[in-house]
Amino acid sequence: MRSSQLPAEPAAEGTWIAVERYRIFLRQCGRGHPIVLLHGIPTSSFLWRRVLPVLGRDAHALAPDLLGFGRSDQPESHDHTVAGQARYLARLLEECGLERYALAGHDFGALVAAELLVQAPERVTHLVVLNTSFRWDRWVGPSPVRLLRLPLLGELAMALARPWMLSLAMRPFLAAPDRLQRADLDGYWEPFERGFRTTLLRLARSTPMTADDFRRWREALSQLTVPCLIAWGARDPVFRADEARELANLIPDARFVLFAHASHFLPEDRPEALGRLICLLLERPEVVPQWS
Repeated sequence: MRSSQLPAEPAAEGTWIAVERYRIFLRQCGRGHPIVLLHGIPTSSFLWRRVLPVLGRDAHALAPDLLGFGRSDQPESHDHTVAGQARYLARLLEECGLERYALAGHDFGALVAAELLVQAPERVTHLVVLNTSFRWDRWVGPSPVRLLRLPLLGELAMALARPWMLSLAMRPFLAAPDRLQRADLDGYWEPFERGFRTTLLRLARSTPMTADDFRRWREALSQLTVPCLIAWGARDPVFRADEARELANLIPDARFVLFAHASHFLPEDRPEALGRLICLLLERPEVVPQWS
């Protein structure tokens, strides 16, 4: 596999890797135990740009753009379900020569991590879950993107979308939104200029997971035997702390850290602290606070 060694700075770039018929974009940094960082909706690996160099001090951190997201290919037709994303991810990790790895998933990315855990539990060494939900109703009920579900209106909304609108949409999900500089916003906006608008419409108008999927994921989590960390931004207006506590009760011996001064986008709000905590889980999980 050809890959570029990434500098330990927020502007770190990556490389494209062929997976089946598509190209998946991958940022990576450091050497050591592999940990794969998965983003959610509507972000990309850019979300992890400031966590990557922290993890890279002690581990091999990899942050891919899921297919249809970020700088990865944006095909008009592909398997955009959680199971499909997990399959592409597994193939990507095989291309990287990784047999065993830790997983960290934020938002939708946590569902992909859970599916990968179901598909290949022997490969997962650690699990980190950030601001998400494993309740079926939380993903199929009222949504901030419900306008996109309407024919024509969704297309119009995407055509009229501008960077300042994305900035406004992200503000309620950041503890300190003023920290986002123009370069940061440009990084989050870039995928919209590369075809992500179509992906977002497709996701809004379909159901990439089923109730049975959630049953399987919760069952796998309830039987987890590897070290697990639940890291949560306490100010998340959607996935609140009760979701985190429910997961902590579900997962055996789960470690649980609530970040009081962080919101939904925890990797953006507290990248250094989050990176250090994940490194601690990889090296000495027994010292990470345990839920009780």
